[in-house]
Amino acid sequence: MFNFFNPDAPSQTPRQIARSFRWLGWIGFGLQCALGFIPILVVVTNVLLQPRRQAGELSWGLWMAIACLFILLFSIYWCFRYTLLAYQLEDRDLRPAKSEVVRDLMLGIVMNVASMLIAVLSALFRVGELTVRMLTLPQGATVVTPNQVGTTVAAGALITPSNMIAIQAMVNTIAAGLIGLVVTMLLLYQVSQHRR
Repeated sequence: MFNFFNPDAPSQTPRQIARSFRWLGWIGFGLQCALGFIPILVVVTNVLLQPRRQAGELSWGLWMAIACLFILLFSIYWCFRYTLLAYQLEDRDLRPAKSEVVRDLMLGIVMNVASMLIAVLSALFRVGELTVRMLTLPQGATVVTPNQVGTTVAAGALITPSNMIAIQAMVNTIAAGLIGLVVTMLLLYQVSQHRR
Protein backbone atom coordinates (compact mmCIF):
# COMPACT_ATOMS: atom_id res chain seq x y z
CA MET A 1 0.00 0.00 0.00
CA PHE A 2 2.73 2.49 0.93
CA ASN A 3 6.05 2.80 -0.85
CA PHE A 4 7.99 4.12 2.17
CA PHE A 5 11.73 4.72 1.93
CA ASN A 6 11.96 3.52 -1.66
CA PRO A 7 12.68 6.43 -3.97
CA ASP A 8 12.75 4.11 -7.00
CA ALA A 9 9.22 2.84 -6.41
CA PRO A 10 6.77 3.71 -9.15
CA SER A 11 4.50 6.70 -8.58
CA GLN A 12 1.09 5.84 -7.22
CA THR A 13 -1.94 6.45 -9.38
CA PRO A 14 -4.72 8.80 -8.28
CA ARG A 15 -6.93 5.73 -7.79
CA GLN A 16 -4.43 4.19 -5.36
CA ILE A 17 -4.10 7.49 -3.51
CA ALA A 18 -7.91 7.75 -3.38
CA ARG A 19 -8.08 4.26 -1.84
CA SER A 20 -5.58 5.37 0.82
CA PHE A 21 -7.63 8.52 1.50
CA ARG A 22 -10.75 6.42 1.94
CA TRP A 23 -9.24 3.78 4.25
CA LEU A 24 -7.09 6.08 6.33
CA GLY A 25 -9.88 8.66 6.51
CA TRP A 26 -12.32 6.10 7.90
CA ILE A 27 -9.74 4.69 10.32
CA GLY A 28 -8.86 8.17 11.57
CA PHE A 29 -12.51 9.17 11.81
CA GLY A 30 -13.48 6.06 13.79
CA LEU A 31 -10.56 6.22 16.22
CA GLN A 32 -10.93 9.95 16.78
CA CYS A 33 -14.67 9.56 17.44
CA ALA A 34 -13.98 6.80 19.96
CA LEU A 35 -11.26 8.79 21.72
CA GLY A 36 -13.15 12.07 21.47
CA PHE A 37 -16.23 10.77 23.29
CA ILE A 38 -14.80 11.33 26.79
CA PRO A 39 -13.53 14.90 26.16
CA ILE A 40 -16.86 15.86 24.60
CA LEU A 41 -18.75 14.36 27.55
CA VAL A 42 -16.54 16.12 30.12
CA VAL A 43 -16.83 19.55 28.50
CA VAL A 44 -20.57 19.27 27.96
CA THR A 45 -21.21 18.22 31.57
CA ASN A 46 -18.94 20.96 32.92
CA VAL A 47 -20.55 23.70 30.84
CA LEU A 48 -24.21 22.69 30.70
CA LEU A 49 -24.93 20.57 33.74
CA GLN A 50 -23.32 22.49 36.60
CA PRO A 51 -26.01 24.85 37.93
CA ARG A 52 -23.75 26.59 40.44
CA ARG A 53 -21.70 28.19 37.67
CA GLN A 54 -22.88 31.64 36.64
CA ALA A 55 -22.67 32.97 33.11
CA GLY A 56 -19.21 34.30 32.35
CA GLU A 57 -17.72 32.38 35.29
CA LEU A 58 -15.81 29.78 33.26
CA SER A 59 -12.24 29.11 34.36
CA TRP A 60 -9.19 29.44 32.15
CA GLY A 61 -8.82 25.66 32.04
CA LEU A 62 -12.42 25.23 30.92
CA TRP A 63 -11.98 27.81 28.15
CA MET A 64 -8.92 25.86 26.98
CA ALA A 65 -10.94 22.64 27.09
CA ILE A 66 -13.73 24.22 25.03
CA ALA A 67 -11.22 25.49 22.45
CA CYS A 68 -9.60 22.07 22.34
CA LEU A 69 -13.00 20.44 21.91
CA PHE A 70 -13.86 22.61 18.91
CA ILE A 71 -10.50 21.86 17.31
CA LEU A 72 -11.01 18.13 18.02
CA LEU A 73 -14.47 18.25 16.41
CA PHE A 74 -12.95 19.98 13.38
CA SER A 75 -10.21 17.32 13.24
CA ILE A 76 -12.81 14.54 13.36
CA TYR A 77 -14.70 16.23 10.53
CA TRP A 78 -11.46 16.68 8.59
CA CYS A 79 -10.72 12.94 8.75
CA PHE A 80 -14.24 12.32 7.45
CA ARG A 81 -13.54 14.89 4.72
CA TYR A 82 -10.62 12.73 3.54
CA THR A 83 -13.14 10.02 2.67
CA LEU A 84 -15.12 12.54 0.60
CA LEU A 85 -11.92 13.71 -1.06
CA ALA A 86 -11.28 10.10 -2.08
CA TYR A 87 -14.36 10.18 -4.33
CA GLN A 88 -13.12 13.36 -6.00
CA LEU A 89 -9.68 11.84 -6.58
CA GLU A 90 -11.21 8.82 -8.33
CA ASP A 91 -13.25 10.92 -10.75
CA ARG A 92 -11.06 12.57 -13.39
CA ASP A 93 -13.59 15.42 -13.86
CA LEU A 94 -13.81 16.26 -10.15
CA ARG A 95 -10.15 15.65 -9.26
CA PRO A 96 -8.67 18.67 -7.45
CA ALA A 97 -5.18 19.93 -8.18
CA LYS A 98 -2.32 18.45 -6.20
CA SER A 99 -1.69 21.83 -4.58
CA GLU A 100 -5.29 21.92 -3.25
CA VAL A 101 -4.95 18.44 -1.77
CA VAL A 102 -1.63 19.37 -0.14
CA ARG A 103 -3.20 22.57 1.24
CA ASP A 104 -6.05 20.56 2.78
CA LEU A 105 -3.60 18.09 4.30
CA MET A 106 -1.47 20.91 5.72
CA LEU A 107 -4.56 22.40 7.37
CA GLY A 108 -5.23 18.97 8.91
CA ILE A 109 -1.69 18.90 10.29
CA VAL A 110 -2.00 22.39 11.77
CA MET A 111 -5.35 21.63 13.43
CA ASN A 112 -4.16 18.33 14.92
CA VAL A 113 -0.97 19.91 16.26
CA ALA A 114 -3.02 22.79 17.72
CA SER A 115 -5.38 20.32 19.39
CA MET A 116 -2.50 18.39 20.92
CA LEU A 117 -0.72 21.58 22.02
CA ILE A 118 -3.78 22.97 23.80
CA ALA A 119 -4.49 19.58 25.42
CA VAL A 120 -0.88 19.23 26.60
CA LEU A 121 -0.86 22.75 28.09
CA SER A 122 -4.20 22.11 29.76
CA ALA A 123 -3.02 18.74 31.11
CA LEU A 124 0.18 20.28 32.47
CA PHE A 125 -1.83 22.96 34.22
CA ARG A 126 -4.32 20.44 35.68
CA VAL A 127 -1.69 17.94 36.82
CA GLY A 128 0.33 20.76 38.39
CA GLU A 129 -2.76 21.97 40.24
CA LEU A 130 -3.50 18.45 41.53
CA THR A 131 0.13 17.98 42.57
CA VAL A 132 -0.03 21.16 44.65
CA ARG A 133 -3.23 19.85 46.27
CA MET A 134 -1.52 16.57 47.11
CA LEU A 135 1.47 18.38 48.59
CA THR A 136 -0.81 20.30 50.98
CA LEU A 137 -1.97 17.06 52.61
CA PRO A 138 -0.13 15.96 55.77
CA GLN A 139 2.89 13.67 55.34
CA GLY A 140 1.94 9.99 55.35
CA ALA A 141 -1.76 10.63 54.79
CA THR A 142 -3.02 7.92 52.48
CA VAL A 143 -6.78 8.14 52.94
CA VAL A 144 -8.71 11.28 53.74
CA THR A 145 -12.39 10.77 54.44
CA PRO A 146 -14.40 13.97 54.70
CA ASN A 147 -17.59 14.33 56.73
CA GLN A 148 -16.50 12.01 59.52
CA VAL A 149 -16.96 13.19 63.08
CA GLY A 150 -13.85 14.96 64.28
CA THR A 151 -12.16 15.38 60.88
CA THR A 152 -11.60 18.54 58.95
CA VAL A 153 -10.45 18.80 55.37
CA ALA A 154 -9.30 22.02 53.76
CA ALA A 155 -11.56 23.15 50.94
CA GLY A 156 -10.27 21.99 47.61
CA ALA A 157 -7.70 19.61 49.10
CA LEU A 158 -9.31 16.45 47.78
CA ILE A 159 -8.75 14.97 44.38
CA THR A 160 -12.14 13.93 43.10
CA PRO A 161 -13.12 11.45 40.39
CA SER A 162 -14.07 14.39 38.17
CA ASN A 163 -10.43 15.56 38.34
CA MET A 164 -9.28 12.18 37.08
CA ILE A 165 -11.93 12.12 34.34
CA ALA A 166 -10.75 15.56 33.21
CA ILE A 167 -7.17 14.29 32.98
CA GLN A 168 -8.36 11.21 31.07
CA ALA A 169 -10.23 13.53 28.69
CA MET A 170 -7.05 15.52 28.05
CA VAL A 171 -5.05 12.35 27.38
CA ASN A 172 -7.77 11.16 24.99
CA THR A 173 -7.66 14.49 23.18
CA ILE A 174 -3.89 14.21 22.79
CA ALA A 175 -4.26 10.64 21.47
CA ALA A 176 -7.01 11.67 19.03
CA GLY A 177 -4.84 14.53 17.77
CA LEU A 178 -1.92 12.14 17.34
CA ILE A 179 -4.05 9.74 15.32
CA GLY A 180 -5.26 12.58 13.10
CA LEU A 181 -1.68 13.77 12.67
CA VAL A 182 -0.39 10.30 11.72
CA VAL A 183 -3.23 9.78 9.21
CA THR A 184 -2.62 13.19 7.65
CA MET A 185 1.14 12.71 7.46
CA LEU A 186 0.72 9.32 5.77
CA LEU A 187 -1.63 10.85 3.22
CA LEU A 188 0.69 13.81 2.66
CA TYR A 189 3.58 11.43 2.05
CA GLN A 190 1.59 9.54 -0.57
CA VAL A 191 0.44 12.70 -2.31
CA SER A 192 3.97 14.10 -2.34
CA GLN A 193 5.24 10.87 -3.98
CA HIS A 194 2.74 11.20 -6.81
CA ARG A 195 4.42 12.54 -9.95
CA ARG A 196 2.23 14.34 -12.44
